[in-house]
Amino acid sequence: MLASIIIPFVLAPLALTFSPTPVLPLAALPTTFSSASNPQDPTAELQIRNTLSLYPLIIDGKAFDHLDLVFTHDVYANYSAPLGVINGTDALAVILQQSLAPVDTQHLLGTCVVQLVGDVDARTVTYYQASHFGKGLFSGQVLYAYGAYDDSWVKVGKDWRIRQRSLVYYGPTIGNLSIFS
Repeated sequence: MLASIIIPFVLAPLALTFSPTPVLPLAALPTTFSSASNPQDPTAELQIRNTLSLYPLIIDGKAFDHLDLVFTHDVYANYSAPLGVINGTDALAVILQQSLAPVDTQHLLGTCVVQLVGDVDARTVTYYQASHFGKGLFSGQVLYAYGAYDDSWVKVGKDWRIRQRSLVYYGPTIGNLSIFS
């Protein structure tokens, strides 16, 4: 079912380029997520989009204890280099909190395609731009990251949650990586 459409990706070596192999080739996304011939449940799609929209608010507000509003408790998240694979919302909260402590952030979500797979599974690919703003000695300096979140969703009761996430960088980061030190 859903597992058959998820193509695992290869981790890049730990390097400052942060460019793993994409989960799906960009050219495959329009046909993979085309739902014109199969209309989807608009309520489920809206619930997924609204839940996804909470993620930047949680991250930028540093409200990491609310990640359970977006992810299942046992989420498998591959955030690529330098964070790597993270299992569970508790570990995800700790790692994101530690890694983002030296900076302020603004995460913007862009193009988002949703594909429902049955009544309780879905997949999304969502473009993001993450701006990381230096503090203290690095005030006024920024690091930008561009990419996509490839998410597998499951319906839990009446709510939708991400059970698996793969972060893919589209291109190199731009700016001063030292703002994280």
